[in-house]
Amino acid sequence: MIQPIGMKNKTLAFILAGCLLPFQTFAWNALGHQLIAQIAYDYLTPHARATFNHYNHALDKEYRADSFINAAVWLDSLRHHDVNWFNSLHYIDWYFTEDGSLLPSPQPVNAVWAIKEARRILNSKKSNEFEKGFSLRILLHVVGDLHQPLHAASRVSKSMPAGDRGGNKVALRKNPIADNLHLYWDKGAGLLIGKRFSQSQIMTMAANIEKRWPCKPGLDNKPMHWAQESHDLAVKYVYTLKNNAIPTAQYQRNAQRITEQRLALAGCRLAAMLNQIDKSLLKK
Repeated sequence: MIQPIGMKNKTLAFILAGCLLPFQTFAWNALGHQLIAQIAYDYLTPHARATFNHYNHALDKEYRADSFINAAVWLDSLRHHDVNWFNSLHYIDWYFTEDGSLLPSPQPVNAVWAIKEARRILNSKKSNEFEKGFSLRILLHVVGDLHQPLHAASRVSKSMPAGDRGGNKVALRKNPIADNLHLYWDKGAGLLIGKRFSQSQIMTMAANIEKRWPCKPGLDNKPMHWAQESHDLAVKYVYTLKNNAIPTAQYQRNAQRITEQRLALAGCRLAAMLNQIDKSLLKK
């Protein structure tokens, strides 16, 4: 079996699964993922914080040491080292069509699968600290990815029978944010652009989001349902912006509101999942 360099010969099943699957742009930018992680961290129990900080730092000898918040960006950083076999874990190609085109078969290895697998490894008594830390970093990132609407939708048409790659092939006319629909939403319609942000700035921004969209008990914990939500948002709102269009002020306002809500929901759900995993580990 092929083993990735720097993995101490530890086998993580999902590492190998996506190596031959198509590439798609990654969801949210660094700030988006950091905000999600900060919101989640704010809602972790003290014991869960200690548990997952410990697992996160189990990777420090093999990779650059990262805080819990910055570890949420780690999965994207691997592409800078030409590590591309994780690509399919960032999204689920939930195809749809508006002109009756035949839909391609979806890939079985996707963001929903990655979350379930990472959660399983974190809950397992057989996995070691490094494997749990690796799975944690995947979970921190992919939960966020799945809440970006265009990471759960790809429009198929006669001109794009293989799909538009989550809006990557939908060009936008000149605007200050992005030149295609997918990147426009990765940047939160302008909400997630700007200079590099300090940890204190991220904490303040996350706190402001939490005030507007506080976490509530009884959150849906099923990743496929999260994907369905994102898909529905993409079909109903995101794709109202047509090819070669310029986003209107109203579209931008709606997109920023949806972005903020999805960031908050991703953080809340991530916290609930990690708190539950920590509670389960205490019983073992």
